Amino acid sequence: MTRDKYIRQLNDIKRMTLSMGEQAEELVNMSITSLIDQDVDLADQVISKDKDIDELYLDIEKKVIKIIATQAPVASDLRLLLTVLKNSTDVERVGDFAEDIAEITKELKDDKYITELIIIPKMSEITLNMLRESLVAFDKEDVDLARKVHEQDDIVDTMFSRVFRAMTTFVMENPKNITQALRLLLVARHLERIADHAVNIANRTIYYMEGKFKYI
Repeated sequence: MTRDKYIRQLNDIKRMTLSMGEQAEELVNMSITSLIDQDVDLADQVISKDKDIDELYLDIEKKVIKIIATQAPVASDLRLLLTVLKNSTDVERVGDFAEDIAEITKELKDDKYITELIIIPKMSEITLNMLRESLVAFDKEDVDLARKVHEQDDIVDTMFSRVFRAMTTFVMENPKNITQALRLLLVARHLERIADHAVNIANRTIYYMEGKFKYI
């Protein structure tokens, strides 16, 4: 294989990972919108589209393994392939969380919400911004932007704690609220975990560029 063809393969795999990330970002946004609007049709779209992300993940995994097995890449090329493989795993999980939120939408479709959904949409906004910035950092190989992603994680954690306290209060006031409260708490937990995956992606950009992995 010529060097030019090899470089094209590396670039193609990186682009596939970025495309996968953009699709996952869209699904999270759709899932939260479906929850707020109790839109079952939109939730079904999320569930259906998650399969596309799963298929793309398997395709990326196969391509990375093939290149490692046949080209024996070293140094930065190997770091890129390992970064792509791990990032695609994180993105695949993000898609799964979006699907889970869509399933919760369907469970709560006929319920009157015990409270106006305010914190969860704000959590989603910050979380999606983290995911978007982590992917841009990977695309642009921007270590400074990657480090900024982590700064937002504490905000998401704090908001999750607020949701936890609110749901606990609603259950204490009326035990009949427990099912819905637990479902909404799970949505917030999923968003908190998506933020963690964004941090993972950001950390791996630093690893790819600097050759050492540190949890920031």
